[in-house]
Parts: sequence; structure tokens; C-alpha cells
Amino acid sequence: MAGDIPASTLGQSALASGTLEQRAPDGFGFATSGGAGGEVVQVSTPAQLKFELCRAVSSDGSCSDNSPRIIEVSGVIDYTGSEGTTSKPGCDYGLACTAPYKTESLVLLNGNDHHCDGKPIRPIVFDVAGDRPLLIGSNKTVIGAGPTSGIKGKGLRLRKVKNVVIRNLTISDINQGTIFAGDGVTLDDAGQVWIDHNRFHNIGRQMIVSGFGPAVNITISWNDFDGSNVYSHTCNGTHYWNLLLAGKTQSITLNDNWFHNFSGRAPKIGGDSVLVQLVNNYFENGSWHALDAVKPAKVLVEGNYFENVKIPITVTSNPGYIFGALGTVDGKGAEQCLAVLGRRCVGNTATPIPSVNGFDTNSLVLDAFRPLVKPAIINPQSSQYIPELVKAGAGPGHIAGTELSPVVRSNND
Repeated sequence: MAGDIPASTLGQSALASGTLEQRAPDGFGFATSGGAGGEVVQVSTPAQLKFELCRAVSSDGSCSDNSPRIIEVSGVIDYTGSEGTTSKPGCDYGLACTAPYKTESLVLLNGNDHHCDGKPIRPIVFDVAGDRPLLIGSNKTVIGAGPTSGIKGKGLRLRKVKNVVIRNLTISDINQGTIFAGDGVTLDDAGQVWIDHNRFHNIGRQMIVSGFGPAVNITISWNDFDGSNVYSHTCNGTHYWNLLLAGKTQSITLNDNWFHNFSGRAPKIGGDSVLVQLVNNYFENGSWHALDAVKPAKVLVEGNYFENVKIPITVTSNPGYIFGALGTVDGKGAEQCLAVLGRRCVGNTATPIPSVNGFDTNSLVLDAFRPLVKPAIINPQSSQYIPELVKAGAGPGHIAGTELSPVVRSNND
């Protein structure tokens, strides 16, 4: 039983040496504190991490452990193969690739799933651990104890929780090449979440996904979304399934992230009541599209730099509402920014200039942001500085130091 697992000796954590800090996030997640003030534990095995993230599970499958706790991850915790393999009906999906690239496969969700219509159905073998994410409870911080700390082969699921911090981790190798067999971080009815200074790589489907329940007061900052992948939806080494933000109600800030070697969903945004600020992100080497927003989503796009991205913002039959200029925001748009935000809006850079131009200055976006308290809206830097700043600071190992309290080391082996 979980309650029978004792803690062991007190000791100084790897963080106490001054490699990492704790501070408040910017943007919608500004009030998030995670496990601050709670017990600090260090984990280094799969069983330890699972236990400390969630010590009690409700009958509906959500985590009922609300005690504040800081969980420091020491080294790489690898779940690959730990729960065996299984197979389900599915198909080869996307384009048929040739070496050095490999064709993605897809696992059918149920008997009503039409993703494989017109394609030969075959058994798809995948790792069970990747399809069973780790539950994390409210008032938790999970943070890498060093620049190479990470979770391999399994993602994190935030369901019916609030006040969670995920920092300084590499989350990778979750059923690479197999769609619908695991995501990096799942948000389902989650609020006050800060996902910061992590690296995502070799994820079978989404690096971060929100859906079903709300995802409110979320900040996703300074992450390295590395889409380089031999399993490529478009057979060119770029990952399509990056961020899918599809909760019915969403308020999300994406700032200072590095999206590179991607072909789509960077991010895709949908839902019924959705506000997103996409600010000071660096998009590099996008073989297809970056931002793909669907009505009625409203997205404030400022200070981003798109380099070698075919379509920075999509233009579709049902596009979301965008306030974000390519170049300087002037004229009526500039006046609206001063009136609503009390400052000038910052334009975006795209090089080369895209042939498909989804940039717009739709006043409905600013109207939606008007009632927000100021900490929820980031004041951007000029886009010209973003490539250098973001590449130098995104991902694990780029958090300034501070001293934390002693830790209790988990003994759940």
C-alpha cells in the first residue's frame, strides 16, 4: 500500500547547492506556487516518483493527494519496458516514409475511431508504460535536480488538479512514432499550472495536450520543444504533433519557448472560451505551419520570431481571432493597444516573408483581454532579440540558483 512506504534519511538536496531557483511565473499562471512550503523529497526510481507525485488516487482515477510537496528528480527516471508491451488495432498513418525516416503508426481509440478509414488495419505493438501517464496531485512541484534530470517513457497527467509546477526536466521517448499511445503532459480540468524550462523530444503524439476539462491560468515558458524525429508525419524529420490546446475553457500564456524542427500544431488552439497570449517565442525550421487557431479562440501574438517557417499562422475556412502584426503595429491597431493594454503592442518577425499570411489585428482579441488583471498579460520584448535569448535560455539547466530546504529521500524502491 502507498501509505506503508516510509521515508528515509534527511539530507541536502542537489538543489540546495544553488543550481535552481523558485519564483513566480509570468502570464496567466502568475499565481502558481506549486509545492512551495511543503515537504521536499528527492526521487531517483520509477516507484519513488510515482508515489511522491500522487500518494492517493480517487475512485474516478484522479489524484486526491493535495498536500504541498516539492519532488526533485535525480537523474533520468526510465519507465521504458517497465510495464511490458501490448497491441491494439491500428494502421500506418501519414505518408509512407523511406530511410532514414520512418512511417508513423496510429492506435485506434475505439470501434468508432475513423482515423484508419481506407487504410489496412494491423496490430500495433507499443509500450504500456507510455500509455499510462503519471498522475500528479494539486500543490506539487516536480523539478529536475540537475540539467540532465528527466522522465523517459512516460508522461504526466494533471486531471482535476490545481497549483502544479513542472520544471527543469527532459520528458522524452514516449512510444516514439506511435500516435495515441502517450503524451508528454496532459491537462484535463487543471488550473494554475506552470510548465517551465523543460525539454520535450521523441513523443509519439502531443508534447503538451489539453482537452475535455478546462485548462485555466496556465503558463508554458522557456521550454525546448524539439521536433527532430526519425518518425515523421511528412517524412522530413520534423514532428507534427507538438501542442494541442483544446480544452473547452482555456487561459494560457506561451512565452519564450523554442519550437524547432516541427511541421504542425505549434500550437493548435481550439475550444469554446479560449484566450492565449503567444509572446516572445522562437519558431525555427517549420516545414508546414506553426500557430493553427480555430474559432472562437482569441490569440494575442506579440514579439515572436519565425525563422524558416513555411506558414507562421494558418489561414483556414474557420480561423481563430488573431491580434498580431507582421512587423510594426500601427494605425488603428496601435491606438487600440494603448487604450486596452496601456502600452504599444509589439510586432512579430518572419524571415523569409511567408506566402501565406495569417497575421491580423482583430479588435475582438483586445476586447477579450481588456478585463484581465495586468500580471496576466506579459509586456513583450522586441522580436529582434528573441532568437538569441530563447536559444540561450530555453530548456533544462537554465534556472538561476537559490537555496532550498533539506529533503526527505523517498524509500519506495
